[in-house]
Amino acid sequence: MSFRTIRNSGFALGALLLLAGATIAFAGGGERAGALDGGRAVAITVGGGHTCVLLDSGAIECWGSNWDGETEAPGGRFRAVSAGNWYTCALREDGEIVCWGDRLSGKTDVPSGRFSAVSAGVFHACGLRDNGEVECWGSDSRGETKARTGRFIAVSASWRHSCGIREGGRMVCWGDI
Repeated sequence: MSFRTIRNSGFALGALLLLAGATIAFAGGGERAGALDGGRAVAITVGGGHTCVLLDSGAIECWGSNWDGETEAPGGRFRAVSAGNWYTCALREDGEIVCWGDRLSGKTDVPSGRFSAVSAGVFHACGLRDNGEVECWGSDSRGETKARTGRFIAVSASWRHSCGIREGGRMVCWGDI
């Protein structure tokens, strides 16, 4: 099995954790100071071998494995960041989503328009549009990008499925669940 096959097999799923100006500790005992590139970390996300933080300045800083450019965050000010498997997506302050890194399966080919949230999965990503509709892109091997219609308040992409929370609080999932 090639290295590319192993690292894209879905063992490492991105997870978004919110922090309040925290110091980031590494499993190996190392730490990365809370003040990064002139800002404090306000959110952290972990992907398939890399980590990114959103700073209070709106900038994103990433480190770790950089096989496909997943740690090469673009400049500008952002509201959110979500690391997937060897790629990363972020929500700009103006509501545009930008993704960088591994281009396999179209997971970095973001649809145009304004969004209020983004979630990067293993082979696909989903965004929550300003009007509450969910749109997903990337691999659709199990229906994971065929979002349900209607208005949502949250969305999360995983390996071969996605889930959202409707305005009334009901959870709905699609794909291989």
